[in-house]
Amino acid sequence: MVDKARDKAILDTGQSSDYVVIGAGPAGLTAALEFVRHGHVPLVLEKTPIVGGTARTESYQGFSFDMGGHRFFTKSDAVNRVWQDLLGAELLLRPRLSRIFYRRRFFAYPPQLWDALVGLRPRESVRVLASYLR
Repeated sequence: MVDKARDKAILDTGQSSDYVVIGAGPAGLTAALEFVRHGHVPLVLEKTPIVGGTARTESYQGFSFDMGGHRFFTKSDAVNRVWQDLLGAELLLRPRLSRIFYRRRFFAYPPQLWDALVGLRPRESVRVLASYLR
């Protein structure tokens, strides 16, 4: 679904859009922001009436529901700066312990080689390493 108000806003600038961004989740909005920062007017297409993708929060009868992951993990200072600049004080930093539950054991997330090899059975560790080397 294309938002008519958004289309009208683009038309009102007197500029046409040579760039299309599909999806208004975090990645799509970041791509659109980069186009704007480089002097381009992108057309952002989103099938739902609310931006945010699966990182959005919906409200229903006074309750808030997270539709998906609201956590960002990156080792890129540039990506962190984008979100800190955009959200300012609204960016909430929370310490979290993320783990993968696999075959009745917990593994570190993001995965760490030594943790995985020690946590897996010896035979499976050899298979994982062989698969990686292949």
